[in-house]
Amino acid sequence: MLPKPDFHTRHGHIRLIVASDAAELLDYYWRNRTHLAPWEPAPAPDFYKQQNMLDRILEAEGEFHAGKQIKLGVFNTNNKLLASIDFSQIVWGPMQACFLGYSIDAQHQGKGLMQEFLEPCIGFVFQKIGLHRIQASYMTNNQRSGKLLEKLGFEKEGIAKQYLKIGGQWHDHVLTAKISSYSTPNQ
Repeated sequence: MLPKPDFHTRHGHIRLIVASDAAELLDYYWRNRTHLAPWEPAPAPDFYKQQNMLDRILEAEGEFHAGKQIKLGVFNTNNKLLASIDFSQIVWGPMQACFLGYSIDAQHQGKGLMQEFLEPCIGFVFQKIGLHRIQASYMTNNQRSGKLLEKLGFEKEGIAKQYLKIGGQWHDHVLTAKISSYSTPNQ
């Protein structure tokens, strides 16, 4: 089983999203639906329902216990969700890699908070989990995400043509990755 992440930054408490967070997760996605729409695939018709959020959380908990996913929330002192961070599709064996996905509440974008939240999470994945590579992609027109990943030390590896269908259209994505500089028993 993976070690449980639970740490604080100046502006947030980062921890696993758990079943009791279902209502807050629903509120986060509902209040940010317009903000996130240009960057994420269209949600399923039942997406904005608390039972769906609970099901997603329970699935993520199972994936965490299987060593395949780490779904994190960044919460303020009032337990309001500020950002979502997901290390998914964790692969062990000779690859030892995962994919990084993230979003931040519209009210908090552009303040440098996502970098503050991601830095310790990336360190945790490399140092405590022992992965060697984190991959992330972003739409070619999402310059804010590109700059963030560059600041975090991700390097561009190429363009994936028609990578994801977002807003009813296929979009090219920039592929990036960060390689661990740590030596762990898994590597």
